[in-house]
Amino acid sequence: MNVQVELDGHTLRIDLLAGTPIAIPLDPHGPQPTFFTDVPASARPLRSGDYVGDVRLGGSCNAEVVQLVPHCHGTHTECRGHLTRERLKVQETVFTEPCLARLVSVAPRAEEDGYPCWSLDDLQDALDGDLPVEALVVRTLPNDPGRMSTAYEHAPPYPVFSEAAMRWLATLPLKHLLVDSPSLDPAHDGGRLRIHRLWWCMDGNPGPRGLDTARRSATEMIFVPDPVPDGLYWLHLGLSPLLGDATPSRPILYPTEVSP
Repeated sequence: MNVQVELDGHTLRIDLLAGTPIAIPLDPHGPQPTFFTDVPASARPLRSGDYVGDVRLGGSCNAEVVQLVPHCHGTHTECRGHLTRERLKVQETVFTEPCLARLVSVAPRAEEDGYPCWSLDDLQDALDGDLPVEALVVRTLPNDPGRMSTAYEHAPPYPVFSEAAMRWLATLPLKHLLVDSPSLDPAHDGGRLRIHRLWWCMDGNPGPRGLDTARRSATEMIFVPDPVPDGLYWLHLGLSPLLGDATPSRPILYPTEVSP
C-alpha cells in the first residue's frame, strides 16, 4: 500500500507494506542486550493465592511478571526528562507524529575519552542535501548482529558522537535521533552526559531557530539489518504506553521515494 505525502514542496511516496522494525526484540527468557547493569530483564509467573500464571505448572493460563529497566534493556526512547528534576514523560514531551528520516551508515574514525566516535565530517557528508529531514538514524559500521545480545558492561567501548559532531547536529532542525549504541554518552563519564545535554540544547547551547528542542527524542539500542539501504524513510517511532522519561519503543522505517 503506497501513500503520498506533500512535504515542503516535495512529494513523498511511502510504501506502508514494506516497513522494517529496527527495535531489538527483548526476550526476558533469552539472549538480550544489557547496559549499565549485569542484571538482565526477566520474567516469572504471576502467583496469587493458589493461582500460578504458568500452564506448565498447572495454572489455567499464562501470566508473567516482567522486570526491566527501559534505559538498560533493549531499544528505548528517551525524552529530556532523563536529565531534569521535573519528571517528564516521553509520551507527553516528544514529537510523536511520523516524519521523514535519513538512515546513514558510519564507521567510527576518531576517539574521545577512550570511546570510538562518529566524526563531524562523516555526518556532514551523509546529511548533505536540502530535504526536510527531521530524524537521523545512525547504523555503525561494521554492522555487528552481536549488538542484539551484547552485555555492554563487559564489552569494548561502543561508538558515540564526537563533541564537535553533536554540537553541529544540535543546530539542525532534527526532532529525533536514533542510534545502535546503548547510549549517546560513554557509560562512565562522571555523570556529565555532555552529548545528551548538547542534543537537548541544555546549559545554554544554541539550537535551531523555530524548533522546540525540549521536545526532541533520543532512541538508543536499535539494530538496522544490512539489507536496509542507506537513504530516506518515513519513521514511525512506536512508543510503548509505559510512562516515564524513557520507554520501550519499536521504531519502523518505511521506504520512501521523493519527487521534487
